[in-house]
Amino acid sequence: MPRVAETRALPVSLRDGFDYITNVANWRTYWPHLLDIPEQDRTSWAKPGDTARVVLEIRSRPVELKMELEQFEPYSLVTYSSTQEGLPPFHHERHFREKDGSLDYTLVISFQPRSGLSAIVDRLFVARTVRGSLVETLDNLERIFRDRPP
Repeated sequence: MPRVAETRALPVSLRDGFDYITNVANWRTYWPHLLDIPEQDRTSWAKPGDTARVVLEIRSRPVELKMELEQFEPYSLVTYSSTQEGLPPFHHERHFREKDGSLDYTLVISFQPRSGLSAIVDRLFVARTVRGSLVETLDNLERIFRDRPP
């Protein structure tokens, strides 16, 4: 099962970083290729079983991503699953740790490649695209926290 992970020390405290990143109202500021958050005002993302939908631009077209929160341990860990058309289901982990007064933030996405020819695409291209998205997310957060702390 491919597992893609990226970690970065971000110039923000653990508490402020966690609160910013897990607040649905802030997702648009750092999430790459995010087009919409349908029902944003009614979306809760704070306890296991919460669900959210976002629309991302994937391969130059809008694709709805459906997410279900599995774990929400404040200032430590968030895990959730996601499904979207044309891609395998993903499992997401977000690890939050304090390190020297800043946020040591790790993003992990794992997935089971589909069968047949899709497995080749999943192993070669999906993993590369996922890594690029994680790096872009961290770049966006680093810029936000450096330029205008929460």
